[in-house]
Amino acid sequence: MSRTEDGSERSALETRSKAAFDESVANLDGRTRSALNQARHAALAELEQRKRSPLGRIWGPLTGIAAAAFVLLAMFAPLRSMLTPHDTATQFEDLEIVAGSENIEMLQDLEFYAWLDSADVP
Repeated sequence: MSRTEDGSERSALETRSKAAFDESVANLDGRTRSALNQARHAALAELEQRKRSPLGRIWGPLTGIAAAAFVLLAMFAPLRSMLTPHDTATQFEDLEIVAGSENIEMLQDLEFYAWLDSADVP
């Protein structure tokens, strides 16, 4: 292991890789170096412009919040419909019909009504 300028250690592979990279960069012609340097400066300028743009700082978090809200809505909307009572008025009307005192004779013929319910009557 060798030490770098900042005091951290490098393995032999890292040392050889850095030496090979530095040599390949040193062997580039002037035109290629200039093109790479211009591309680097253009990329840094674009990054700096995005950092300064207030819309860029706001748009990213807002997009994330909107996506999270959509996911939560998509997950809990079906659950909400399952938890809400379904037409409770109809349920109470059915209970009143069955529990009424005038319908006692209907309760005496339960087997007939079960058969009628299971039969395919048009």
